[in-house]
Amino acid sequence: MQPILFELGGTPIESYLVMTVIAWAVGGTVFYKEFKRLAWPLETMLFVMAGCMFGAAIGSVIFSLLFLDWHEIGPRLRATEFVGRTVIGGIIGGYVGVELTKWRLGYKHSTGDAFAVAIPIGHVFGRIGCLLGGCCFGTLTDSALGVTYPPGSPAFIAHAHAGLIDSTAAASLAVHPAPLYDGLFDLLLFAVLWSLRDRFLVRGQLFRIYLAAYAGARFILEFGRGDFGFPDAGGPKPVQVLLLLAAIYYSVKVWWTERRAQQTLEAASA
Repeated sequence: MQPILFELGGTPIESYLVMTVIAWAVGGTVFYKEFKRLAWPLETMLFVMAGCMFGAAIGSVIFSLLFLDWHEIGPRLRATEFVGRTVIGGIIGGYVGVELTKWRLGYKHSTGDAFAVAIPIGHVFGRIGCLLGGCCFGTLTDSALGVTYPPGSPAFIAHAHAGLIDSTAAASLAVHPAPLYDGLFDLLLFAVLWSLRDRFLVRGQLFRIYLAAYAGARFILEFGRGDFGFPDAGGPKPVQVLLLLAAIYYSVKVWWTERRAQQTLEAASA
């Protein structure tokens, strides 16, 4: 796996950057098609989408910095350093960006249902970028699915720092392709959410289901991630605690709000 995909005018272009651009293009297209299908206001939705992109970019950087040592922050903030941006931070930042944009525009309706089908399909391509770029690498494995990374990659540096390999080694040790597992789940989640469109009484329900499902899946997938270790004192990673709480909260909220809407509908027709 080589982080550099090709060169443009003598400048190396990271595969992560290329796949991120594709991810935004695909996700943005799906979002556009979906809000057009739902007959939501075009101009407002375009501003909302821009707010999402801006918020996601900021959120992904801020959230990723929370897991870095101080000496790593400077290099990660370089404009060309796209590897290591976090999906969870992007989701949180994107959500904040959307809500702030809606508040500024005075738009009071949920837009989450269109994002719910756009985000996971965009993540599929983003995770391919993670796999090629070497970030989000998995734990050590002897299975046929294992992948190795070249010198200078995050996995190689982590293994050399831990004394697992010599700094002159040709490649890292074999690790699980964790981004591939995440991407496959995203693809499945996209298919499920696509089939559930227009099935709920409450607007925004599809987005809550996305949040609950992805948070639950990431809680499990984090056990196979090797880029950030578990606390020395044992137990789950701090991010796993947040993911588990989010999965429970949004699962309960989906059930409760849909139940109340159904009761209201039945009372009105009685």
